[in-house]
Amino acid sequence: MDAQLLKGEQVAFTGKLASMTRQEAADLVRAFGGKFTPDVTRRTSLVVVGHEGWPLRNDGRLTRKLQKAQLILGRGHPVRILSEEQFLDRLGAETRSAEIRRLYSIVELSELLGVPGDRLRAWMNAELIRPVESRHGIALFDFRQVAGAKTLCELVKAGVAVKRIRESLDHLRAWAGDIEQPLSQLAILERDGVVLVRVGETLAEPTGQLLLNFDEDQVQPAVEMTDREMTAEEWFELACCHEDAGRLTEAEAAYRKVLFAGGPDALCCFNLANVLYALDRKAEAAERYYQAVELDGQDPDAWNNLGNVLVDLGRMNEAIAAYHHALRADPRHADTHYNLADALEQLGRTQEAAPHWESYLRQDRSSRWASFARKAVANRFGGP
Repeated sequence: MDAQLLKGEQVAFTGKLASMTRQEAADLVRAFGGKFTPDVTRRTSLVVVGHEGWPLRNDGRLTRKLQKAQLILGRGHPVRILSEEQFLDRLGAETRSAEIRRLYSIVELSELLGVPGDRLRAWMNAELIRPVESRHGIALFDFRQVAGAKTLCELVKAGVAVKRIRESLDHLRAWAGDIEQPLSQLAILERDGVVLVRVGETLAEPTGQLLLNFDEDQVQPAVEMTDREMTAEEWFELACCHEDAGRLTEAEAAYRKVLFAGGPDALCCFNLANVLYALDRKAEAAERYYQAVELDGQDPDAWNNLGNVLVDLGRMNEAIAAYHHALRADPRHADTHYNLADALEQLGRTQEAAPHWESYLRQDRSSRWASFARKAVANRFGGP
């Protein structure tokens, strides 16, 4: 095992992982010399897509992190996107990779997914799911294709346009190249382009032909558990899934459960602060960023984000101090150089801003932010 295989890489995860918890994934990245990052930024070099189901939000769009990765890619920043299985294969984590390749009987899948066995058999008869192999007359399935079928049915039943789901899956295929099964499932539900309609609790074709039978009493997702049953780690996993899917209010509640169940944690405080910032509750976000840096004063991302929210709150001197803390933790932190230069410009301290614009440009020469930084250098300091 090459313990430095991910050296210099900033790795983010999106979607639910099948082989490990989010905390175990973070530990694995660190063991290989990389840095786990809870969000996708211009400095993220690798995004890993969880294998359990599809990384789609309730509206059928890609998760927030994948949308950000797509935007960053479009701006010329090199971000690789790998499936969980591809990621584990590259690390040589054969045992964990084998875990997500294992096959399941209908009985096992029914217990894992909370889907009645009769419905799974109906899906099999409709070829929505197909056995990978049969042993002694028992049909065995790949977990992901069945989880995908469940996700697909829930999205379509909720009224999400099939076109939107297909667009999201096409993006995933372009990146990861291993989602032919979900696309074939989608083709089955599309029925060669025929739009599906809902009749009560049942999906049907416009002719009235029933397509899939859903039980009246919908089974709750397996991830939803009572407060008493869930550990801090389980709450954290749920919170990350909510945040990825854009369910920010639910993510906030789950992150608070993590802190209640497990006590102060720097990463949880950082994630909670990001959620509060996205909810436009900036004063609360600042307090959580402060808590994060109190628990881990060497996290440049937390210091940088703290600086950003303090700028928004008009607390400029505190913001500049936070940016300097970030650069002490990581002198090459490009985002901080940019943000600090911009803050100093706002205060009219242009001479102090100059070296930070230049430091940023040494790491980014092509994005629109680089264009702005280059103009700042040219206009004010006679630079290139």
